[in-house]
Amino acid sequence: MEIYLYKALLIVFYVYLFMALGLNILGLPGNWVLVGTALIVALIPQFGDLTWTYFFIVLGLALLGEAVESLLGLVVVTKKGGTRWGVIGSFLGGITGVILGSAVVPPIGSVIFGFVGAFAGAVVGEYLREQKTDSALRIGFWAFVGRSLAIMGKVIAGAGIVWILIARTWT
Repeated sequence: MEIYLYKALLIVFYVYLFMALGLNILGLPGNWVLVGTALIVALIPQFGDLTWTYFFIVLGLALLGEAVESLLGLVVVTKKGGTRWGVIGSFLGGITGVILGSAVVPPIGSVIFGFVGAFAGAVVGEYLREQKTDSALRIGFWAFVGRSLAIMGKVIAGAGIVWILIARTWT
């Protein structure tokens, strides 16, 4: 009977891992939930074979995901011709959107408002600098694309964490 209970708990654990991964899409710290989970798994050797080496790999993936999320959106705006004003507007607009969105329509509001905020911030920043609507809208579009790629990068890093956790607990 114990083996069936263990396998049932393992299935619940794997569902939990994928739910934590999904938090990244909502703009929430899913990778950090996974790091906390990895720490617990590392501290309970009966649950799996997650050595400290693997734990630090998980931690590195989470940090990489954060770096990608923080920088990729800004890099895309810059590479597509955005000025410093557009980059700053995109960054501040994205953060403001996530905060307002989570207050207005939690949790999906943070995603929608984050994209809208990045777009609007870049448009406003570029328009204040260049006074050209066409170029401001173009940079706003690329801020939206950059935000999308940033979230995708964070989810990919999180998927690597999930893969490690599954591989080290699979029996």
